[in-house]
Amino acid sequence: MRDLPPDDIALAGEYVLGTLPLNERQAAARRIAIDADFAREVARWEAHLDPLAAEVTPVSPPRRVWEGIETRAYGAPPARAASGLWRWLAGASAVSAVFLGAILWLGEPLMPAQGQMWVSDMVSDDGAVRLAALYNEKTGEMRVSMGGKAPAQGRDFELWLIAGEDPPVSLGVMPRRGQAAMPIPADLRDVIANATLAITEEPRGGAPEGVATGPLVAKAELRRI
Repeated sequence: MRDLPPDDIALAGEYVLGTLPLNERQAAARRIAIDADFAREVARWEAHLDPLAAEVTPVSPPRRVWEGIETRAYGAPPARAASGLWRWLAGASAVSAVFLGAILWLGEPLMPAQGQMWVSDMVSDDGAVRLAALYNEKTGEMRVSMGGKAPAQGRDFELWLIAGEDPPVSLGVMPRRGQAAMPIPADLRDVIANATLAITEEPRGGAPEGVATGPLVAKAELRRI
């Protein structure tokens, strides 16, 4: 573990706050996947700033304000089809910058335009493993993006849903790197609101008999945005 220079510490803070230009934010997200020290600094900022989300009350601006912004940003009305994504991102950042970071980590092509959304951003204690998950309540589909250190030879990362005191339920083996989409079984969709996601390292192909054998890599709550 190395000490980051002040500029990198500030960059991590700006990433979490959501103040970076898009190209710099995307570059920072890519760096998180390959630089464990930087990923750890981002996680430290998230832990420090995330409680502030409870004090934020989202406010919806009048329709005329959005129309003015869309006109300046996208020009003629036919170009406004893309503005739903921008508006959705802006709303997400008002709730919490850490949520926006997880969403951008997944990448714009995976962003659903409608439906109640839930997000979880999991980082291992050493910052070497990171998984972002975005669940669309309307479609019942969860999108995940795996970054950082891959599991050891002959091992896989497995994602689990933990609801209350119930035993963890496997949602499937994660890609070693990159993105994947997974449907959530209908009987699990009602417990998303009280759920935690967790990653464990398991034998190749997943935990035997669907029971986690560990070790626990990371976990985080699913949060509505």
